[in-house]
Amino acid sequence: MKVKIYLRSIKQDGEKRLAMFDSKRNGNINNLTTDAYPGDIVIWKPDCFSGIKSIVKIYSKKGERNVFITDPIKRWICKGFKFQVPKSAKINEKEAYTIECILIDDSKLIIDPYIKIIPPS
Repeated sequence: MKVKIYLRSIKQDGEKRLAMFDSKRNGNINNLTTDAYPGDIVIWKPDCFSGIKSIVKIYSKKGERNVFITDPIKRWICKGFKFQVPKSAKINEKEAYTIECILIDDSKLIIDPYIKIIPPS
């Protein structure tokens, strides 16, 4: 199954933030937790009119990697990243990761959301 995470630059209380929502109808600003099953493909991409020039890098924030065994791979055509959750990922494991973006005004935005592995239904 595919889980898509859409990113959009916004200003809130005078600060630049990242609004995120996923294809499972979860959304948050700077702090999204996305649920995924072992074996799922996760895709991050800028939303339409997102204010994001490019997603630079997505990587695990933890030293010990339980979900992000490898870093997501840049997809050149859609300006996003792709990652396959390992089938061996531990159920109920929640791991922080980092998204680095360049906004259309050339400023850099870095946030740390989460991905959580849920049991297959």
